Amino acid sequence: MNRESALTGESFSWQGRAFLRATVPSGDNRGRTFTIAQPLAVRYEIERFFASGGMGLVLEGRDLRTQGRVLIKSILTYDVVPYARVRDLDGFTNQLRLPRKTLEMERRILVLLRNNGCNAVPHPNDFVYDANPHLAGPYPTDDMSAWTYDDAEMLAAEPYLIMEAVHGQPLDMVLRQLPERRLSEARSLRIVSQVADVLDALHQPRSMRPGMTWQMIYQDLKPANLLLSAQDRVTVLDLGGCQLLNLETGQKLLPGAATAGYCPPECEEPYTRLTPAADIYTVGTNLFHLLTGRSPMEFLGSRLAKNQARAVHLDLKLLDGQCRPAVKQLIEHCLELEPARRFPDAAALKRALQRLLVAG
Repeated sequence: MNRESALTGESFSWQGRAFLRATVPSGDNRGRTFTIAQPLAVRYEIERFFASGGMGLVLEGRDLRTQGRVLIKSILTYDVVPYARVRDLDGFTNQLRLPRKTLEMERRILVLLRNNGCNAVPHPNDFVYDANPHLAGPYPTDDMSAWTYDDAEMLAAEPYLIMEAVHGQPLDMVLRQLPERRLSEARSLRIVSQVADVLDALHQPRSMRPGMTWQMIYQDLKPANLLLSAQDRVTVLDLGGCQLLNLETGQKLLPGAATAGYCPPECEEPYTRLTPAADIYTVGTNLFHLLTGRSPMEFLGSRLAKNQARAVHLDLKLLDGQCRPAVKQLIEHCLELEPARRFPDAAALKRALQRLLVAG
């Protein structure tokens, strides 16, 4: 288990129960405050920080019933401040619904993948609800006073996804520990080949009920979302960033998330229905990163934030000398601007990667 940091904070009581208030110790959300029941749902004891990115937080804990190790994923932040400023109770409540639905859907996605033999994603052990007093406020308002969110039902219904404890380190951390912050060609291909297996499973249409056929596009592939364990076994994290489509109606059930630099150009259009070709593109940007040691985010303009969906122009000459010409050609194929010109699906990409591994 990657034990990122022991969790320290302030214990306090709320409505007769014990809670922990702490701050994220590292990563993109460093310094953000969160609260969590201790123990959570009268079962899970929180012990240490694991990771945080985007709007999410992952903590490591112990199941008091089984004494097993678990990961606990929760929502770190909601975009509620603008609604609190004008005392908009309904608007505030509505801002809680989509992130909570996304976490619930992530659990369903993990169950589907595990039931279909995909073991390179965490096992979803449980899904629980508990109180989140942090949401209550108070919040500053436009009239220079304070406002408290007092919807007791919503405050008591914060969701938490309980997953198996996964051993290893995030790939971005592995890279930071290497002298040139890059991997060998063979190691990069082995890692990405495992990712392609997950993408292939993820892309398969799944009939949920009449009129409802799911297709998932991962879209937020990046080293921070890949956990590397012994013998470079890969676990793909953060399935909550998937775009989830109902193929029969064309409706987006989840919009998903994308990271600037890694995502394809079609992610820049929020109403565009992504296809599996979007994930093919992200395999190309990730291979570029692994082989060159240069994050695609380094090629962003200074005004662009990494949580904006923006593609970048990568200098593929940096691959020269870092990999065989055939590997560079595969990356170029993945990075075609037109989705139709990339590998048609993850299965085709897997075959191409396997040929390179055998030839290498």
